[in-house]
Amino acid sequence: MSTVDPYSVEEARQQIRALVAEIEQLSRSDMAETDFFRSLLDRVLEAMGAVAGLVWLVGEQGKVEPICHAGMHSIGMSDSPESQAVHGKLVQSLLASTTSLLVPPRADLTSPDGNLLASNPTDLLVVAAPISRVGVPAGLLEVFHQPNQPEVERGYQMFLEQVSAVAGGYLERRQLRTLDAQQTTLAQVDRFSRAVHETLDPIATAFVLANEARRIIGCDRVSVLVKRRRQLRLEAVSGQESIERRASAVQAIETLVRVVAKAGEPLWHPDTNRELPPQIEEELEHYLDESHATAVAIIPLERPRPTPVVKPGGVDAVAVAKAEAAPKEAPEPIAALVVEWFSSSTFDDGRRARVALVAEHGKVALANALSHTNLPLYPLLHLLGKSRFLTTARNLPRTVLVTLAIVGSIAALIFVPAEFRLEGKGTLEPVHSREVFAGTDGVVETLEPGLEHGAMVKKGQLLATLRNIDLDVALADILGRKASSEEQLFSTRRALLQDNKISADEKTRMAGRAAQLQREIESLEEQKKLYDAKKEDLKIRSPIDGVIVTWQVRDRLILRPVEKGQSLMSVADKTGPWELEVHMPDDRLGHINRAVLAAQKNGRALDVDYILATDPGTRHHGTIKEIHEQAEVHGEAGNTVLVRITIDPSRHDKEELGAGATVTSRIACGKRPLGYVWFHDVLAFIQSQILFRMW
Repeated sequence: MSTVDPYSVEEARQQIRALVAEIEQLSRSDMAETDFFRSLLDRVLEAMGAVAGLVWLVGEQGKVEPICHAGMHSIGMSDSPESQAVHGKLVQSLLASTTSLLVPPRADLTSPDGNLLASNPTDLLVVAAPISRVGVPAGLLEVFHQPNQPEVERGYQMFLEQVSAVAGGYLERRQLRTLDAQQTTLAQVDRFSRAVHETLDPIATAFVLANEARRIIGCDRVSVLVKRRRQLRLEAVSGQESIERRASAVQAIETLVRVVAKAGEPLWHPDTNRELPPQIEEELEHYLDESHATAVAIIPLERPRPTPVVKPGGVDAVAVAKAEAAPKEAPEPIAALVVEWFSSSTFDDGRRARVALVAEHGKVALANALSHTNLPLYPLLHLLGKSRFLTTARNLPRTVLVTLAIVGSIAALIFVPAEFRLEGKGTLEPVHSREVFAGTDGVVETLEPGLEHGAMVKKGQLLATLRNIDLDVALADILGRKASSEEQLFSTRRALLQDNKISADEKTRMAGRAAQLQREIESLEEQKKLYDAKKEDLKIRSPIDGVIVTWQVRDRLILRPVEKGQSLMSVADKTGPWELEVHMPDDRLGHINRAVLAAQKNGRALDVDYILATDPGTRHHGTIKEIHEQAEVHGEAGNTVLVRITIDPSRHDKEELGAGATVTSRIACGKRPLGYVWFHDVLAFIQSQILFRMW
């Protein structure tokens, strides 16, 4: 008599619990249905040691379809259409059951009254458990297994019931997430609809439409063009508060939309099913070069057709006929919607539907706003309406208070003095700073160890060594010629001293030759000294004591060819005095010069306060040292004048003193009315651009 090991049974139960817990963990993730049920089926088949299995789900139309399967080719189910039909009836019968079932091999499934419902067409045991979602049948978990003892088969059935319950929980949570997403979408559309119809100002409506439509569509940018003065003009871009009309991108989009509006049809790019006219294609390519968009939809917005009037007896047939009748002439668009994507180039049905939804709401809202503002004498009526609202008995006290507040504010702007400070950007620089130049042409052969950004150097310290091949060749040639001349001189002198048979004329000639060789040797020696001095120029030395402030010196210079006079690196004395180099716009120089003269009359220097970009919370003080006489173009700031400001470095931490650190300074230019301090740039613009041209 065989006995069952209780430890093995307990181990099997623990494995089943762990597997069910693992599937439960998967069901709480955001996995797609196909991925989840594939993972579930693989784990079930492995745990049960089953031959094959399927997961069936009920679709939206009530049709049962397999979402995943495994091992079905090994049971011969697909060998004949008859077997598939019999199996299909079995699945329908199992799905109709509210409990799990065991169908033995080649067995029939009957109803309680004895009628045949379906049959198992295989030689395997079918273990099936329905999947319910909120009490409604949603699918079926079907497993094919080798027949076994009844208690073992019952264990299979219980295990599959647990797994189907976990699968039902997954489908319930997925349905809840879908309903939440749909509810969120409906709330977004409702908010969009209310927001876009809140105002009757066309510009405000276009601004709301651009920003809210971007959220509804899920695109990267939405632009709205409105017909103003018989032309479509760009009035709103999502995420932007203002539009620079002189920008090339703005001009390109306006030109493209006007061409598309004349065609009267929406433009979807890219669209392989439509060939664009040459004039549209040319403007489209020009705009895409400016915007770098990968997908663009341009929807001309026409005035909506009138809605049929509902009368007590039914819909007005005349109104219906007018609404459905074709217009006598093609209507001109009153606006246009431009939708752009920068990382996608396809349009699915969902995107097109969302764009169409936004376009329908947008054209109604813009049409109402334009009709409202195009009423005769609208500006005057609008002003009078506001005036009547302000002067009613209920609002009169508030109007008086607001008027007094405005008058008081204007008086404060005119009569309240304030410190007039002009702001400028600049850098923090050491006063003693030197560039290290190359003394001659060559290639940077070696850099001294430890030479890097922030390294301390002494005056005259060797920093780098250059190599000049031409200099080496010339020096080698000099040494060779000198050695040859010395050897010839030695031979000539020895011949004069040792050979007594030489004639007097020959001795005279040899003596002259010896003198010539001596002069050549002296000349070559002088040339060698010059080349040695030139070779000394190949050694780059520090001009002052200080710190290397050039970044990545070794990477920038090693094995790099350089020319004579070329700057290799910079050395700054951080222990000495520091100053600010502020680039002040030249249109503010008059205020600064007058303030400097006034300070000099009082025997003091003009004060400046500044902050470092590295420590914006601490304010420091300095005085103006020098104002350059010549203006220069400095980046985006335009024409600027360099102002040097003396500071006290002892008031800074050592870590703050970095050459080139960005500073923001404000130069004190005396007392001015509060309004002038706040709006002096506006007043200067009016004086130079408006009043000057009127004189």
